[in-house]
Amino acid sequence: MQRLFPVPLLLLFLLCFGCHEKTSKISVHRQNDEIAGAQALDNARRRLNARDYEGARRIIRAMRHAHPLALTARENGILLMDSIDLVAAREAILQAERSASADTATHTAQRGGNNGQLPELYRRLRFFERKLQHDFRQRKSHD
Repeated sequence: MQRLFPVPLLLLFLLCFGCHEKTSKISVHRQNDEIAGAQALDNARRRLNARDYEGARRIIRAMRHAHPLALTARENGILLMDSIDLVAAREAILQAERSASADTATHTAQRGGNNGQLPELYRRLRFFERKLQHDFRQRKSHD
């Protein structure tokens, strides 16, 4: 009977000390990069909302270079870059359609028309839609 006494005591000991709060596995440098990367992405989103697509792309590229440890921010940057490309493709289609509808038949015949441009723009739009979906599915947890 005395041999069985240490077993419950050992189990109680393991239960009490085994359930301690786990510390973060993320280094301080990575945490700082994640914070700075999230701020850069917020700036890029503001540029996107202002339709400054190149400015938003520049911010994301700079964030990737300046904060290599911000893994989550970099993946969110990929999704944001896909969104920028998608919005820019939609805007290009709208501009091409407006241009095509504004042209008269004589002007279109003289310029060669926009008929070749629109199918390519629609292909780009479908590509960026699929790329955004694919990149969203491929996201990982870096915690």
